[in-house]
Amino acid sequence: MTRSITVQAESVEKALEQALSVLKLTIDEVHVRIDRPASTSMFGLKKVLAEVTVTQVLEVLEDVEVQKSLSSVARIYNGQLDVRFEEQSYPIILPASGVELRINGEVIQQRTILLPTDTIVCQAITENIPALFVIQLDKEHMIAIATVTPGMHITRALVDTSWQEILNIQVTEKIQMTNDLSTQDFVEELLEMGIEHGLSMDGIQQATETLVRKEFIIARGTPMIDSQDATLKIPESNKKELVDDHERVDFREHSPVPTVKAGQLIATYIPPVRGEMGINLFGDSLPVKPPKEFILRPGSKVNCFQNKIYAKIDGRPMIERRGKLVKVDVNPEFRHMTDVDLECGNIHFEGDVWIGGSVHSSMFVAAAGNIEIMKNCTKASIRGTKSVIVKGSIFSSTVTVGIQEKIIALLVEDLKEILTYLKNIESALGQIFTLREEKAEEVPPFILKQAIHLLLDQKYGDFLDLIKQFIQVVKNHSRRVEKEWLELSDSFYLLFVDPLREEQATVVSLRKLINKTDLLLEVYSEEVRPESLLQAAFALNSILYSNGNIQIRSKGVYNCSITALNDIIIKGVCRGGEVIAGRHIEMDETGSAAGVKTKIQTTDGVIRIGKAYPGTIIQIGELRHEFFTITQDVIARINEKGILVFN
Repeated sequence: MTRSITVQAESVEKALEQALSVLKLTIDEVHVRIDRPASTSMFGLKKVLAEVTVTQVLEVLEDVEVQKSLSSVARIYNGQLDVRFEEQSYPIILPASGVELRINGEVIQQRTILLPTDTIVCQAITENIPALFVIQLDKEHMIAIATVTPGMHITRALVDTSWQEILNIQVTEKIQMTNDLSTQDFVEELLEMGIEHGLSMDGIQQATETLVRKEFIIARGTPMIDSQDATLKIPESNKKELVDDHERVDFREHSPVPTVKAGQLIATYIPPVRGEMGINLFGDSLPVKPPKEFILRPGSKVNCFQNKIYAKIDGRPMIERRGKLVKVDVNPEFRHMTDVDLECGNIHFEGDVWIGGSVHSSMFVAAAGNIEIMKNCTKASIRGTKSVIVKGSIFSSTVTVGIQEKIIALLVEDLKEILTYLKNIESALGQIFTLREEKAEEVPPFILKQAIHLLLDQKYGDFLDLIKQFIQVVKNHSRRVEKEWLELSDSFYLLFVDPLREEQATVVSLRKLINKTDLLLEVYSEEVRPESLLQAAFALNSILYSNGNIQIRSKGVYNCSITALNDIIIKGVCRGGEVIAGRHIEMDETGSAAGVKTKIQTTDGVIRIGKAYPGTIIQIGELRHEFFTITQDVIARINEKGILVFN
């Protein structure tokens, strides 16, 4: 049975305290109603006591009499809103998210006082959120990716509460993931984007079934298949020997050169394969680059059979690449066990040369491949094509490696000018015979040759001098240039120089000559990065040239002129003379305490000097610097602002 007591006291607080003491209850176990606050009568003559009714609160208040004893309250019971109103008191309700509260037909979303006259509807909201997707394309328009966010079916229920003057409505939620997307939804969206090619129905089907947020590839273009360039596959056994990882390696040392036996496979030519065109998602074609082909030129010491190249003789395989031209041959090796002197004479060999002794004064050694000299060179001339390795020292000698590249560079420059003249001459001849109402192809050779010489005399006088210069350079270096240069030189001579030969004087021959010149320029005009090497232990009063690298292994150089198109490395001192490289220069010590002038120059690279004495001049590009004091650990370069700086 519910207990209730009404108490009067000087204040509401004292009345509440007395009532709790009588009922032996706490404030949490009772409902407090203030019937009358403390006050005074009119004019303050009589004091009015406060009156408070305190009623015990039970968990279940089903009894009608108990309800009448409470103030205006509200509760949620069995998922329904119940409200009880008392005089001079109104309950307050706070709707939560997921609850629809309508009072007199108006949706209420904030704290609201309920009135007895209100029509109240309070119910939990059951919500269906549809699945969504977004389609994005990669920048090449080759892949369409759909990001799918599944839908949700949210079932909510009102949480039962006790009677409360301020009712905070709460709900429980039950969420079920859904996916009501169809394949048609994706297909229609893709079509609206203009995508008809490459739809992936498997990916689309997976996107309609997923119940987690995920990305799916729903369309994919046809990728292009890249072309495969022509290649020359070299057997592993023919490649340069490799060094174990744990073995210490001096990168300055020359790598060993492999050798082959007669009949051994040197390389296999793999023809180019043209790729296949691709198609993006919008049906646009993606052109494929054509494969690169090269001109394979087997030498006289190899045989070709079904794209395989075999050695005819024992020797060192030579594979030389220059632009589109690839030469494959075998260099035989000439072994001279003793010194090169007047007794044995000079050595010229179309292959590699190995000399077991020294090269004496006034002697000459030339090879189309590698030269290796086990001792010294004194007042001699050495000319190698690939490399020159001198185990000893070089005294007052001239040693060159790859000088033919420099010759070819000069010939290429002349040939560019010659080609322009040839095209102008062909055009002028066409105009001459058109005016004469004759076909140039039917003009007799002697008349055509007369017309050519007339043009050379009256309009293209410099051309004949240029042709003669070209022919003379080719003749002077016939041992160093390929046969196509010799053949072209002969054709120029027959058509423009020799007055007696007329069989080549036809327009067809002129056009073939123009095509041959154009092809030769195409092959030889491309930049070459040579791998040639000139190496020695020491050099004195000598001229050293390499179209690749130069390495002095131990004792340095004195008063030498040293030029390399790539890098120069000098272990030991460099005193006097000049050192010129196309890229980097590295040396231990330059100049001398006496101030001997020593010039170190590079076109575009870094100069490293361990110790630079006064008299050392360095130059990078057009910028120079001279040292007047001893300077350690010099690293010179041109910075991004074009200033010569030192680290």
